[in-house]
Amino acid sequence: TTMATENNNLDLFSLLPDSLLLAIVSFLPFKEAAARTCILNKKWLNIWKSGNDIDFDENFFVNSTSDEIKQAQRKVFIDFITNWIAHFTQRDINKFSLKISNPHSCRNTIESCVEFAAQRRVKDLTLDFSDKRNFNNNKDNALFPVPTQVYQLGSSLESLKLSSCGFFVPDSLNFDALRDLSLSCVHVKIKTLKSLLSSCSTIQSLSLEKCWGLQHFDLGYVPICLRRLVVNKCEIELDYLSFNAPILQYFKYSGLVFTSDINAKEIEEVDIDFALESRFNECGNELCQILLDFSAAKILTVCSYLLQVIPSGDEPVQIQGDLNVKHLILNTQLHPNELGGLEFLLNSCSVMEKLTLNLGSGVIFEDYKNPYDVDLKNFWQRRRVVPTCLMRSLKVVEVNKSKTTDSEVITLYFFMLTGKVLEEINIHICNADDGLTEIRYARARYLRTAEKCSSNLRISVY
Repeated sequence: TTMATENNNLDLFSLLPDSLLLAIVSFLPFKEAAARTCILNKKWLNIWKSGNDIDFDENFFVNSTSDEIKQAQRKVFIDFITNWIAHFTQRDINKFSLKISNPHSCRNTIESCVEFAAQRRVKDLTLDFSDKRNFNNNKDNALFPVPTQVYQLGSSLESLKLSSCGFFVPDSLNFDALRDLSLSCVHVKIKTLKSLLSSCSTIQSLSLEKCWGLQHFDLGYVPICLRRLVVNKCEIELDYLSFNAPILQYFKYSGLVFTSDINAKEIEEVDIDFALESRFNECGNELCQILLDFSAAKILTVCSYLLQVIPSGDEPVQIQGDLNVKHLILNTQLHPNELGGLEFLLNSCSVMEKLTLNLGSGVIFEDYKNPYDVDLKNFWQRRRVVPTCLMRSLKVVEVNKSKTTDSEVITLYFFMLTGKVLEEINIHICNADDGLTEIRYARARYLRTAEKCSSNLRISVY
């Protein structure tokens, strides 16, 4: 009976017009669509093959731990690609993604895929040849050169994502429609980036992840048209970032501390993480300059390293300039070593309206040095000057993964006593499997009974 019901349902679906069936299938992930349509009738299969978003991912097919079975599964995957391409009927495609390891062993298949996508004027192209087993041994030898057809997609290509590819920029390159460029695990030189941004002025988003070959990151003084820039854990020989991006709206960086010379007057959001730093360095002046270069940002995310180090500069209490931050996001442990940096940012963000504390991340440095004579154990109790934002603008404090440590509770209590316009403190308790969850909830709820400056303050515990 169940089988008959399912068949009836499938028959009912088959009565729908092709345009509606295509819309339904297009909402399914490629893997799920492949699995479902392969067991349905020919009409469904043909409908699916007429879709214009194609995602060939080796991980959909190869999942065994046995090398022998892996090879067999990989052959099935390559045969699937070959048959798919041979029977595809659409003239144009929107997205084409190919993710396959060990690309040198299937060069012809890869070139056929890229030629197939190029002939159909693909708009969004992803080529991912990453292989964790080989990458770290010899990065350059592991790279597979980008097929030449990619460089001939200038008039149609809007988004290009390359991972573990050998990438170069020919002299005649002109991606006049390209808006989004993402390079991951790619050898790239700064002159290549400058040439790309100069010849392809349509590029609005540039993402670099775990790239190497960059002697520095100086894009020069000529204005670039980027609106979004991500530099994530790249190997940069000289830790120097310089660019003129007058319309940049989003910047994310993860790596070592750098010296900055940046023009980004229209910046909206900045996310800075110095997770690669392994020891305490007194580079507070460099950190202050980075914040000043992005002083227009309304949303600022910083890491534990910045909180510990920024008071070590010439100005240990407050930046000498105005930050326009409305929402400050701190990845922190609220460890005593971080409190000086927290106070520094509270003093520097005089118009801040929301503070988010994402607890539990960051390395606390044993060689930490107090920037000035302060009792870290009684840090907030000894404060005599209240930050301007607490008196005038801060309305919401959000705490994520709270363990209600003494430092957390005392910090929140300080906000309650001094926050004149504070309206909300939202505490999201960490549900770690350690048997302390109920105690944490009780400690957080106890704050509701404590003295507070703002009569409008509501404390919520989740």
